[in-house]
Amino acid sequence: MVFDFQRGIMDKLANDTLKQLNMEDSFTFACGSECMGRCCQNITILLDPWDVEVMARHLDMPGQQFFSNYCEMEPDRDTGWPMVWLAHAANGRCAFMLEDGKCSIYTARSRNCRTFPLGRAVRYNRDGDECSKEERVFMVDRMQFCLGHTADRVWTVQEWYEDAGAQEYYQMSDQYTELIDYAARVLQCREWMNPKIMQMLMPFLFAPDMLRGKLGIDEEQIDHREFHRRRMQAVKLILTDMALGFGYGPQIDVGAEAFAGSLMDRVKKVILTGA
Repeated sequence: MVFDFQRGIMDKLANDTLKQLNMEDSFTFACGSECMGRCCQNITILLDPWDVEVMARHLDMPGQQFFSNYCEMEPDRDTGWPMVWLAHAANGRCAFMLEDGKCSIYTARSRNCRTFPLGRAVRYNRDGDECSKEERVFMVDRMQFCLGHTADRVWTVQEWYEDAGAQEYYQMSDQYTELIDYAARVLQCREWMNPKIMQMLMPFLFAPDMLRGKLGIDEEQIDHREFHRRRMQAVKLILTDMALGFGYGPQIDVGAEAFAGSLMDRVKKVILTGA
């Protein structure tokens, strides 16, 4: 689902059937009371770990509880990777939409919510151990119910991003999507990913407070942004080790005996030291 979408967007941008936007390009958009909340129901709003963490902390709720109360998950059909979205919004009204259509957690809203009507597609190019990123910004297809484009308010892409606080979300999202790309293309996780492995990854991805509790790490020791980066590194390590056991991945010719210490010891080292 997600990889199909990203590939489709990149193809459209490459053949000029979808216009790429630059930071200095301008557009008109503003949300008005007359259509407030129309885009917050019966829509799939995909979530990254950072989205879930920020919303859960905003609500002063454990990540696992937020995930159970507000999220749904299923494996992506192309990669087998667990994809997560806001459950209520996909089946009706978003759980955080107020009666007047406004958002009750607006300051903590997810990446996709805060950057609409702009979209962004990312492609990772790999050459051995080297990985480079291509990113493209575009205008999301206009929806009939959305009146935002009829407004007079003019923005540049840069201004919209700054107003939405988008860049931090994109930075965190890229840490996660690079991990997914690595798991899918390098480790071929579609061949061996299963519900048991997904469940084991949940604290690393969507319940960082649980992981902090197990390791005795508070925010003063490692802030939330750095802890996110280290968690993604830890998952990459875990998956590389698992892929080797299934006969996949870059370490297949090396063998498990090349790794010093147990997997969990190496994971703890990554989380505690960042190396």
